[in-house]
Order: sequence, then C-alpha cells, then structure tokens
Amino acid sequence: MIITMSNPELLVFLLLLGTACITGGIVWVLRTRQDARGATWLLYTSAALTGWLCCDAAIITVPDVPIKFAFSGAKFIFIILTPLLFFFFTLAYTGKDEQMPGWQRAAVSIIPAVSICALLTNPWTGLFYVQIADPSLWLFNGYAGPHGIWFWVNLVYSYALITGALLLLTGLLTSSPQHFRRQIYLLILSALIPFTANIITVFTIITVLGGGNVDITPLFFALSAILIFITIFWLRLFSIVPFARARIITEIHEGVIVADGNGVIIDINSAACLAAGLTEDEAISLSANELLGRVFGTSLTALREARSLTVSHTDTAKERRWSDLTVSRVEGYDTRSGGTIILIRDATARRRAEEEMKAKDLRLKIAMEGAGLATWEWREGLGYVIYENLPADRTIENVITIEALVDQMKGYLPKGHEAALDQPFAEIAAGRMNTFSLEFPIGDTEKGRWVQITGRIIERDEAGKSAWIVGITQDVSTHYAARSAVMEANTKLKLLTSITRHDILNQVMVIRMVAELTGMEPEEAMSPEVRRMVIQIDHAAAVIEDQLSFTRDYEDLGSYAPSWQNVAAVAARAEGAISQTGITVSCDTDTLEIYADPMFRKVMENLFENAHRHGEHVTAVTVRFEHRPGEGCLVVEDNGRGVPKELRERIFSQGYGQNTGFGLFLSREILTLTRIAITEEGTEGEGSRFVMHIPDGGYRGYQGE
Repeated sequence: MIITMSNPELLVFLLLLGTACITGGIVWVLRTRQDARGATWLLYTSAALTGWLCCDAAIITVPDVPIKFAFSGAKFIFIILTPLLFFFFTLAYTGKDEQMPGWQRAAVSIIPAVSICALLTNPWTGLFYVQIADPSLWLFNGYAGPHGIWFWVNLVYSYALITGALLLLTGLLTSSPQHFRRQIYLLILSALIPFTANIITVFTIITVLGGGNVDITPLFFALSAILIFITIFWLRLFSIVPFARARIITEIHEGVIVADGNGVIIDINSAACLAAGLTEDEAISLSANELLGRVFGTSLTALREARSLTVSHTDTAKERRWSDLTVSRVEGYDTRSGGTIILIRDATARRRAEEEMKAKDLRLKIAMEGAGLATWEWREGLGYVIYENLPADRTIENVITIEALVDQMKGYLPKGHEAALDQPFAEIAAGRMNTFSLEFPIGDTEKGRWVQITGRIIERDEAGKSAWIVGITQDVSTHYAARSAVMEANTKLKLLTSITRHDILNQVMVIRMVAELTGMEPEEAMSPEVRRMVIQIDHAAAVIEDQLSFTRDYEDLGSYAPSWQNVAAVAARAEGAISQTGITVSCDTDTLEIYADPMFRKVMENLFENAHRHGEHVTAVTVRFEHRPGEGCLVVEDNGRGVPKELRERIFSQGYGQNTGFGLFLSREILTLTRIAITEEGTEGEGSRFVMHIPDGGYRGYQGE
C-alpha cells in the first residue's frame, strides 16, 4: 500500500501527530499522579483526545476507503466520550463529585452510551448519519455524510456537558485566590477554544480548495494540549488543587498557612492574615520561618519538633493574645511536591477562661475556709500529703505507701480510736472500696470535737494498689452535738413510749381477762347478742395488743447509725421466724457484708414470714448475691406460688396485706435509710423473688462469682 499526501495533507498530518504526542505525553505523566483529585479523569480525557487525533491522522494517510470509514467510526466514539470524560474531570477537580451519588453519574452517562450504540448500529438504523459522503474527500468529518437525528441529540448533550464543565470551573475561579486562578484560566481556555471551533464547524460552512467541508476542531487541540501541559508542569495543577482552599482553608475559622517543600508560603487564608497582621499579597512567597519568627516568636523548625505550641504575642492593636500553633506534613507525589500546613487557633478566650478559673478557685478556697473545710491529696509516686485550707497549708513528706498514709492519719486520733481506719483501708487495699467516710474525735474527747474525713480513690497502679487519693476534712462537732441531742431525745421518747405501751398492754390484758371470764358464764346467763359483743370486744383487744407489739418491734427504726452487717449471720438469726414451718433456708453469700440499718434483720424476717404466709406450698427459701452494672443485688427467693405481676408494686404499700399490712412497707423504709431499693421480680406460679438493689460502696467482702 502506497501512501501519498499533498502538501496541505502533510501539514495537517504533522500537526495532528504532534498534538497526539503531546496528549499522549500528558497521559504518560498522569499515570503516576492518579492519587491527585481529578488526575484520573484528565488522564482518560487526554487518552480520548489522543485517540481522536490518531484517527484523524489515519484518515488522512490511509488510502483504502473501507479503512478510512473504520477510523471514522472509531473517531466518533472518541468524540462522544471526550465531553463526558471532561465533565467528570471538572467534577472531581472542583470537589463536586462528592455531592453526586453513583446513580446520578450513571444517569449522566446514559445518552453517550446510547449514542455509541446508535453509531455502531448506524448501517441498519441510520440514526447517526444518513448517507455516506464522497470518499474522495480527505477532510476530517466529510466521511460521515448528512447527519441523522441522534447525531444532533448527542451534539446538544455534548455541548451541555462542556457548558456545565465550564460553569463549574468559572465558579471555582471566583472563589480561588489570585495565584490559583491562572491554572483555572488555562483549563477554561483549553476547553473553550476547541468548543468554539466545533460550534463554528457545525453551524457554518468552511471549505478548502478541492471542495468539502472542514472540521477545524482537531486543529485547535494542539493549542489545548499545550495549555494543559503548561498547567500541569508550570502551574503545578495537581500539586495543591484550589479546591482545597474552598473546602478546607476558606470555610474554617482557624488561620491556615500552606507552605511548599522549601518552606515558602503558597497560600494563606484571611484568619491567618489577620493573626499575622499581613495582607495575602504580603504573605505569599514569604518564608514561613520568617513569618513565625516575626509574629509569634518561634520558628518552623521548633514547631515541627513540638508539633503544637501555645505562644503569646501582641496583635496590631497592641493587645496581648495567645495562639495555638499546629503543624502537619502534606505528602505529595514526590519529595518536592509535599508541603506543610500550619493551623493557627486563637487561644485567647481559653487562656482568659483559665485565668477566670484560677480566680474561681481562689473564691472557692475562701468559701471552704469559711465553712471549715480542708482538702488533702496523696500520690504514691510523689510520696507526700498536701493539705490545703488548714490553719496553715502544709505538705507532709516521706509518705511513700498507703500504709504510711494510714499511720500519718492515725497520729491525729486519740488513743483507743486508731483502729477506726484499719477496716476501711483494708477494704481499699483489697480493691473492694473506692470511697470512704469516717467520723472520729480529735484531741480531748470530753471537749466533743469531731471531724469527718471523706476520701476517694482516683487512680490505682497496675497491681490494683491505691496510687492517688483525694479527700476533704471537715469539723463536724456542731453536727455531732446536734445528732447526739437528737439521739438523747429519741432515747427519752422511747422510754416514754415503752412505759405508755406497757400501761396500755396492762389495761388490754384486763379487758381480755374480763371478756374471757364473761364468756365462761352459762348460756342462760346472757343473751346471744351480748355474747357476740363480748367476743368482738376480745377480738378488738387482741388486735390492739398485736399492734402495740408491732410498734415495739419497729420503735428503733432510724434511731441508730447504719453499720456493716454480715448477710449470712443475719439470715441465720432471721431463720428462727420460720423454724417451726418446715421451710429450709440456704444462704451462699459467704463473707458478704452490706451497709444497712440495724433493723436489717427485721427485713429478712419479714421476707421469710411473707414466703410462709403467702407462698402456700413453699418448701425452700434461697438467699444469694449477684453483680449488676453499678450495683450489687441481694436476692431472696422461694419456690411458692409467686406474686401476680399487677401486685408487684402494691405489696409495698402501707396497709396492704392480710396481716398487719406494714411488713413489706416498713421493710422498704428500713432499706431506704441506706439508699437500698427493693423490688419483686419473680414469676407467678414459680415463686416470689425479692431483689435488694445495693449501690456501689454499700457492700463489701463478697468472694463469689
């Protein structure tokens, strides 16, 4: 096959081939930079342009007409794809692709896909072009002949895609700084020049010597390729894209400085300009090291080593301000394209808040002194105790271990009270307690001076030993005196109540005795109505006697301070209430102790008696303990008939029940004194299940799982 070309054909061929080499070179370069936003789509666009140009060059050089037609068909596939690929490039480059879900991208691609199908099936449908042109013509699109209807649909859609891409770039142009606008200008020109040429080709008639219409679009691709090449290599198109400023730099309130690999500032936002007292033009191309030294009194090297710094400086209004400086490295596609981003956050409000906090701490200290409160802190690593707000703040050294801390505290206790600290600190050492509160006399016990020490474990070491404890000490002498007065008054009231109850019971006994003697009279001695009245009097007297006995059982409610009580021991004593019923009681709480009112035994007795009275066929009662989030639960359950779901709450109401109506009600009241709640969680038909919810710190010594 001999290829012959005229001088015009040779000139056009060389122009097309040279342009294809430039676009192919762009493809080769971009293959190593596909991690940059938009680079992959520009690679695809350049590849489509390269294919378009190569097909045009082949049409000129190949004399065989069928081969010309084959290259013409392939060329139109690239013509269809190029606007779509360029549109996707602008979406990625401007950052708008994140706002377009996958189905929308697929929808945008539907018409180009249909256009390719129409082109491939054109010999049968005639949708893309109607008639084959004169094969003797060499000029570029003359081989397609008159166009079909789908050609115009595709043309309008392609123009819409290119217009949309140009609008996206124009929008980015208006929101980008001056030094980024040059690359956007060149991108717009690289698309606008061939776009304009194509419009001229389609809607005007351009002829050359020899006849035929000319498609001048590929001829202008040379200029577009050169502009894109300049944008990539001279203006560093994919080193730092302007989209980053619009999305990261401009939209945040913190100051942002972007420096290249040499430490030269290439971008700065308005917040950073305000903090530095410079304009954007003054800051661009300035050394970041120089700016940091001039404004903030530090260097880029020091900032990189520390990663973040808080510095004090004076702004343009001569007002002292504080700023947090943070630096991060931006990796590029090679060692030279990376850069540094410096974030500047105004810390003035925070520092002023810290100063205000110090003032509040001072006011709090004054208030604590007025209230007689003192704080203390011990850390194992530091080895000393710090006391604040005592008559004189002081530090006691050589307190290395928690045992030494206990010994140091015992030094304040009078003789005979040293053991008060042993039990709570033993629990703390075992890891079963994190808080403690103790009251004990100070100095001469006859003077009645009492203090309260409250502490909390803040930190334990890897072995579980206490490493950091903080607490407060308060003079509670006044409260202790008031409490002693109340206890003394309660003692006197109990004595008065006991005497009164004893006298009433004596009179009730007389009433019942008289009623009994009267009931022994012969039948004819009294009428049936009188006998019924005597029986009612005796029954009423018996009820009064029971209620008085009930008040004797509960007269100590809340009179004495709560204490630690062994659950197993209490359950063993309470079992006597049902010892004659044949019901067995099992308790697997081991060494568990709970902090409860001294009348906790009465609670257990009430629960056992409740199982006997209302469980009907109860044969066994079980007492056990289980852990739940934030609490421990003491469970008392039986194998009786259970409690109906609708009565679970009512059974704790005052007056509800078949006996006195106070048993479960007062049980709840006794438990409430130490913040223990009780609920019924059993299943009707399977047995009752009473659960006492004990808050953390209200139980200790449990060794089970």
